[in-house]
Amino acid sequence: MSEASPGASVVRSSGLIKNLLYFQIGCALLAVAAASLLIVVGWLPNFLSFLNLTPTFLRYSAELAGFYGLVFLLVGLIGPPASPRDYYGGVALVALAIFALEASHDLPGRRGFAFGPGTAPFMFAIALGALGLGVAATGLTVKGPGIDRFYFRGPFFITLSVVVFAWMVRPLGLVIASFLSILACAGATPESRIVETLIWGAVLTAFCCLLFPVALNLPLQLWPNSWDPVAIFNSLLSFR
Repeated sequence: MSEASPGASVVRSSGLIKNLLYFQIGCALLAVAAASLLIVVGWLPNFLSFLNLTPTFLRYSAELAGFYGLVFLLVGLIGPPASPRDYYGGVALVALAIFALEASHDLPGRRGFAFGPGTAPFMFAIALGALGLGVAATGLTVKGPGIDRFYFRGPFFITLSVVVFAWMVRPLGLVIASFLSILACAGATPESRIVETLIWGAVLTAFCCLLFPVALNLPLQLWPNSWDPVAIFNSLLSFR
């Protein structure tokens, strides 16, 4: 029997890969995840010690790089998803769930039947991850729309609202921080109107004040500790 030529073997093996670039990106991300995980468990020397990266950061990097490595590897092997918008949107939800699980890792109430500060984030993160996997699986198999043109305005103002709330909730209190955060969030769409935004901002701020300090009994101050402009300005500068 005649032996097959090396070229034919290469062609047959490369036919298993539908998208070589995505396959290579997936393999590279999986290699990064494996290296980070080996550094965390101590099986590899920490050659990134000059960056002062914590083990928690390396563990989260390994989880995220490994997850996205599998995402790109899957697309490289089976080809483009039937609905790219749903597939990559579901993937983003799973990544957000991984971040939530890692961020609440040290909170009590995540194990057993004892409720604690970490119970709700853990449950919501699991539900979000499961929902994201379902959306991604649907986008992989069911034909749907592609990815539209990216618009910078929406993500910018949504991110700005989160930053505003995190920056101002301690020095200015829940009322002012929530109201300003809602105003910043309204800038994400050109359809927002000033009067409607102010009304909804007041309504949602009142809801937050009733939900967190009253219903959930969380120790959040409603107003600034001092109305002195100099003290407020210094507290804003000492954000941590």
